[in-house]
Amino acid sequence: MKIKVYRKFINTSNRLRVLLRPMGVADQGLVAELFCHQASDEDVRYLKEDVRDLELIAGWFADIDYEKVVPLLALHGERLVGDATLHRRSGAERHIGELRIFLAKEFRGVGLGMQLLEELVEIGREMGLHMLVAEVVSAELSVIKAFRKLGFVRHAEIDDYFMDVDGELHDVSMMVLPLAARKEYLF
Repeated sequence: MKIKVYRKFINTSNRLRVLLRPMGVADQGLVAELFCHQASDEDVRYLKEDVRDLELIAGWFADIDYEKVVPLLALHGERLVGDATLHRRSGAERHIGELRIFLAKEFRGVGLGMQLLEELVEIGREMGLHMLVAEVVSAELSVIKAFRKLGFVRHAEIDDYFMDVDGELHDVSMMVLPLAARKEYLF
């Protein structure tokens, strides 16, 4: 799959038509609008980075490299309603990709997130990745359930692994989806 030319229209369960496409340099304003103006404090509470930091957002656009990060955007008309990314790890973990996702509040629970994640799983396969992982705050049961529907398995739960903006600690579930057959070792 050539990510630069990837385009796909999907329908949500509430019959809205959404375009999935990769993020490009011209999308900086859309991304800033999604995270800085549409998202509430509660919406961004469990994200790994301060996605409201305009310098951070500018950094995402300074060096778009689809071999390192595949950012898929979901657009309803001209409005950005979802952002899902596949982060390819490096070095000894270069066979692993990490999935992250964010949806505008009114586009949650209508199947958009599942479809975005399914697309990233397929892209991960085509990239030759062996494994996909997702770190999910354990209290986010609906998110864990969505990853399980895709075949992810909770491999670990780490106590107090995530600290939110208020300094509260949260347990994190490490969700894993193997994409390649495991080697069996005989001893």
